[in-house]
Amino acid sequence: MIVKYADEIAADLIIMGSHGRTGLEHMLLGSVAEGVVRRAFPPVLTIRPEGLQFSFL
Repeated sequence: MIVKYADEIAADLIIMGSHGRTGLEHMLLGSVAEGVVRRAFPPVLTIRPEGLQFSFL
């Protein structure tokens, strides 16, 4: 759905959050971000929630 929408609007970049799961947890739950990275034509920037800092807010 994300990749399809990005194609429809001719997105130059996709930015999305990632939980950063690894190992067994990742294998069992999968990763939306990983699926988008594998299928999307434009570059995908993934950001972990703890990495977000908005100094202007």
